[in-house]
Amino acid sequence: MGRFLCSVVTVMVLITNIAFADDFVKNEEFFNAVKKYVNNNYAGEITDDELYDGAIKGMFEKLDKHSMYMDKETKESFSQSVSGKMFGIGALINAKDGKLKIVEPIEDSPAEKAGLMPGDIIVAIEGERLGEIKDIREVINKIKGDKGTNVNLIISRGGKEFKVDIKRDEIKIKSVKYRVIEGDIGYIKISQFTTNVADEVQVAVDELKKQGIKKAVLDLRGNPGGSLSAVVEVSKHFVPKGKVVIVRDAKDKVINHYSKGEVAFDKLTVLVDENSASASELLSGAIQDTKSGTLIGKTTYGKGTVQTVLPLKNGEGIKLTIAKYYLPSDRSIDGTGVTPDIDCDRFDIDVEKLMELNKDMKLSKGNAGFEVLAVQERLGAMGYDISDPKGIYQDSTFKAIEKFQGDNGLYAYGVADVTTLNKINEEFVKYMTSDKMDKQLKKSIEILNK
Repeated sequence: MGRFLCSVVTVMVLITNIAFADDFVKNEEFFNAVKKYVNNNYAGEITDDELYDGAIKGMFEKLDKHSMYMDKETKESFSQSVSGKMFGIGALINAKDGKLKIVEPIEDSPAEKAGLMPGDIIVAIEGERLGEIKDIREVINKIKGDKGTNVNLIISRGGKEFKVDIKRDEIKIKSVKYRVIEGDIGYIKISQFTTNVADEVQVAVDELKKQGIKKAVLDLRGNPGGSLSAVVEVSKHFVPKGKVVIVRDAKDKVINHYSKGEVAFDKLTVLVDENSASASELLSGAIQDTKSGTLIGKTTYGKGTVQTVLPLKNGEGIKLTIAKYYLPSDRSIDGTGVTPDIDCDRFDIDVEKLMELNKDMKLSKGNAGFEVLAVQERLGAMGYDISDPKGIYQDSTFKAIEKFQGDNGLYAYGVADVTTLNKINEEFVKYMTSDKMDKQLKKSIEILNK
């Protein structure tokens, strides 16, 4: 008992000396004393490595949300995203207002096949409910996994929740897609500014110009950003010669980056949304500042800071904000984003108001309910004629399903079986992300044709 009291007194003296000394400062000596106290008195199991990890991560929690200490798994995931290759469900995901949202399912990905749509909110992973999202990397790592393994998600859409099992696969992200839309109008979509994006954009520009394209739509929607050097190199095709981005570091040193000014098209529109961030905001903002194109869509994310990654020998890494971005007009986008010249919604219909489609059932003539309504809504949106009362499976619903089955190589017998319902879901997702439902793209074409 005497030894115990002596120990308590010693500890109290230690802490008293640390906390109330006249020259008390929170320095390395203080840290080591606290660490020693924890090691000697914590009624649990903890290692020095774990204490150091916790201290370092705590340090980064006091910085901005883009700075972080990355463990091996997070560092590997970050490197994969920059290189454009990863394993998972194949969806662009963003954390907004503390919620994990689907920005857009990648074409032909497991996420698209499972019916995930832009705006869907992931509320649980493997049965674990998500609270306010503070570290998106940590959450995304739970969704990613080995090829062929399944992940169970609970999705919220329009206030209603449903479960979905998705089989993971290798996701190959193509940074750039391009095509001719009509006449002399071309389309270039940049999904993210990966290390090889400049070469891919060069190919897209060259091929479109060979086909006589003089006007273009540059699609930066859902683009989370990427390499500063890549966006500066890409800017030459869309921004006149001159300043394209200003970088101010922690010591107020200013570095100007310039476009080479090899503008490829006579007329340009740029599509942006609330998930266009960082490098994509720099490019769209520079185009707006130089009046070299018209921005259409929604106000962008508002990330105007520069991060650098310091890889560590143990496979971990430090991602640190080292500077701030400014547009050619010297305006900051951090926290405010870029406001488009023309505000425009993306879809012709309100996705959040759609009834959820239950794909694990069988519907036939005479059935009624929300499941029938969900089928009718999707077929109607895709152009199939349905005149039956809402939610009631009668003759026109039967004929619409029969026609859909025939159009998609299925046995055409008018019964919405599991195979048919899954196909309806898959085709509807594709339809929603097609040109026919894209109001922003339609507005772009209208502007370019003036």
